[in-house]
Amino acid sequence: MSKSYTYFTIPFASVPKHPTYTVWYATWSTERPTLELGMSPPLVIGATADGLPPGAIVIADAVKDPTRPPPPPPFSGGGLSDYQKSVNEWVELARDA
Repeated sequence: MSKSYTYFTIPFASVPKHPTYTVWYATWSTERPTLELGMSPPLVIGATADGLPPGAIVIADAVKDPTRPPPPPPFSGGGLSDYQKSVNEWVELARDA
């Protein structure tokens, strides 16, 4: 039976050095980047079958093993609500497959 996972965004500064949940950084790498002086923190997307970590904002709930990251955010400035919509569409497509 598949587990239910919650996909979420979380501030870069809130991600522990060794998170207990799956996390992808803006390059869709699971490797935590080193920020140099003046660099903006990257978008961070996580997935967990347990409770949300502090500071997390739910994007979507899915019965989908988080072996791959969700689709990247759109390049247009649609914001979090547009990204949540695209991830929910991705989740629905996976349910139909």
